[in-house]
Order: sequence, then structure tokens, then C-alpha cells
Amino acid sequence: MPRDYKHRAQRKPKKKPLPGWLWLLTGLLLGGFIVGLVWLRGQSEQAGGEWVGAAPDRPPTGRPAASPEVKVPSPPKPRFDFYNMLPEMEVVVPDEELVERPAREESEAAPAQYLVQVGSFKQPADADRLKAQLALLGFEAKVVPARINAQDTRYRVRSGPHQGKQAVNAMRKRLADNGFQAIVIRLDPR
Repeated sequence: MPRDYKHRAQRKPKKKPLPGWLWLLTGLLLGGFIVGLVWLRGQSEQAGGEWVGAAPDRPPTGRPAASPEVKVPSPPKPRFDFYNMLPEMEVVVPDEELVERPAREESEAAPAQYLVQVGSFKQPADADRLKAQLALLGFEAKVVPARINAQDTRYRVRSGPHQGKQAVNAMRKRLADNGFQAIVIRLDPR
């Protein structure tokens, strides 16, 4: 006998669960939206608590009008003393000071002492090479190591001390004639 399939219970198809990547994408978008809102709120608090759309003559809702006070942070205390000590130890003399007022120097009881620095190098071999070149030209120079920080040491090629501006100017002229550029450092009498 034939069967009657008409009254048979119809099965509903099962719903497939959402894939994992879709849940991940939804979570990331929702998290990004929340982070964006928090960031915007932080920006508005840094700008004085006013929202971008707030009228300039009215304070934002819920906040009293306040005069703008700018708090200037105090400069941080230096952790090391050499920041203050180094400028006191060496003074670079500008060229104008060496050229001006030669008569005044003659009237001084003790003329100032100066060093002439011809170069500063990272490698001691480069400094020794320059010292040798200067020795061949008749200049007496020495290499002085200077520690800049824990990882950096410079080797300075210096000549001197020289007494008075005239001696320094003569030295600089001889160096310039031989193709060297130098800076002058005044020694403080201490």
C-alpha cells in the first residue's frame, strides 16, 4: 500500500552557527569604537573640558565657567652636575673678541691664556694622525680625551696654553695658511 507523505511532520533545517571570524571582527569593531570614544573624551579634557561644538560664550553643560589658568610645570632638576660644570670650564672665544682691542691687552698685568683646538675625533688614531701632521708643520699639540657620556668619548687635538691674543692670532693664521680651521678656548685663571 502506498504511503501518505502529506501528513508527515516536516523537519525544519537547523540554523548554522555564525563563523568564528565574524565574532572576532564584531569584537574588534566594537572595541575600536569604545577606544575611539575614550580617546575623544581625553582630547576634550585636554582642550579645557569644552566639546568642539560648544558655543564659545557658554560653558559646556554641567561645568561652571572658569578663568583659563595655565599651569607651567617646573623644569626638571638635573640629575648630573656636569651640565653646570662644563660651561664654567671652557669658554669658546668668538673671532671678533680676538681682533678687537689689542691695546687693552697690553695694559693688563697678566694676559689671558688660550687653548687652540684644531680637531675632535671619535677614534684616537684619527686624533694621533692630526697631531703628527701638526708636528710636521712645527706645531706642538696634544690629544686630550673628553668623555661626552658613558658610551661616547671624543679625542680633542689641542695646542697651548698660549699667552695673550697676539700669540693666539699668530697661531690661528699659521694654521689657516696650512689649511686647518681652529677654535679658541679661553682658560679661566682659577
